Amino acid sequence: MTTRPLPLRSAEPTPAGRPAPTLTCPDCAPTPDPWRAGFTRRRVLQGSAAMVAALGLQTVTSRYSFAAGGEPARGTLVVIQLRGGWDTLSIVVPTADPLYYDLRPGIGIPASQTLALDRSFGLHPALTRMKALYDQGTFAPVLAAGTPDATLSHFEAMDTVERGTATGMNVSGWMNRALEARGATALLSAVQIGSQISLSLTGEAPALVVDSLEDYGIVGYDDLQTQAMAAIRSLYAAEDNAVADQARRTLDSIDLAAQIRTDEPAGSGYPDGAFGQGMSDLARIIKADVGLTMATIDIGGWDMHTNVGTVDWGDMQAQLSDLDAGLGAFVDDLGPAFGRVTVALVSEFGRSILQNGTWGCDHGHGQTMWVLGGGVVGGQVYGTWPGLAEADRFTNDSLAATTDYRDVLGELLVKHVGLGSLSTVFPDHTVTPLGLARSL
Repeated sequence: MTTRPLPLRSAEPTPAGRPAPTLTCPDCAPTPDPWRAGFTRRRVLQGSAAMVAALGLQTVTSRYSFAAGGEPARGTLVVIQLRGGWDTLSIVVPTADPLYYDLRPGIGIPASQTLALDRSFGLHPALTRMKALYDQGTFAPVLAAGTPDATLSHFEAMDTVERGTATGMNVSGWMNRALEARGATALLSAVQIGSQISLSLTGEAPALVVDSLEDYGIVGYDDLQTQAMAAIRSLYAAEDNAVADQARRTLDSIDLAAQIRTDEPAGSGYPDGAFGQGMSDLARIIKADVGLTMATIDIGGWDMHTNVGTVDWGDMQAQLSDLDAGLGAFVDDLGPAFGRVTVALVSEFGRSILQNGTWGCDHGHGQTMWVLGGGVVGGQVYGTWPGLAEADRFTNDSLAATTDYRDVLGELLVKHVGLGSLSTVFPDHTVTPLGLARSL
């Protein structure tokens, strides 16, 4: 993969003479992160005080309407977007490289405390559930993944990731184009959990955006909700136009969500917060077997310029504990259905190799992607490791990217979603499979 070399902002090295932190740091307690819930935009459709108002908002964004009927999906792809740029050198640790510890004297994860993977790498010790999945052969990290865009801007980098192209020719998202290529037409073919529409799902194919399964529907009518639904449905019953069609589909999706809530109780073991709740909702939809082809959810809080910490303290340990618990509970909740589900984790970029002067690290380039699921050939580490030496870096302080992130996603789309061609999904990239997935 070729990249356009742009100057990156150098990380501030640890001041000479400053002692490395101990494994306990009472003064370094995690602080609230304004990005933890992800970057927010105006919601597209969620439970509202009046159904008419919700339908009016949906009219403005008509391309995000819902399709009814259709064939079930071959498999379900869940994409978790890690907002903020996660520091993958704290997560998949190059334990055999002494440069790692030289460059990160305060925040490096001790090799003896990592969870051993192959090729002399180790997982952060907070990732016990991921290590168990790795040992079972259903989880794999992909080293040094990246995009063709070398920007250090969160918004520009995530824009590239979500559009799936390095050019400005496509305004739709790669997931939406994949839905069109798949011909997915079920009422809940695609679901975004959250209060915003991800650029990856924008386009002509239908997708539902909802904060939570429990809250999706009409509120504010108290004991008159059944009558209100019937009245709104009758209002549009005889109409033959795009707004009426959209209204009917919206009402149908509300009915289906209510049925899922009745038939599929919420699972247990999820961490508190939006991520745990969202993964629980996705598990309920998947177990209901209503034809979900693609879903996406955000987890923010990865922009750690300060207080990354190490094994026992810091923002990274807290973030990874939540992530590990949420994914572990999701797998347990799905049970046998995990065999037809694939989860891919991707961020907009990685972090700098160097520790900065505030016990964090700044924006970088190469990152580690994760894949897990019943069709993943796990238990091994994928991707070419570029090394940490200055001559091997992307510019002077970032991990180089040796695998295009679309190679990972493209292989999953073909083998797990059932796409025959990726020409419209990634129009300016030819996917080279890594062999990390078997056909479902």
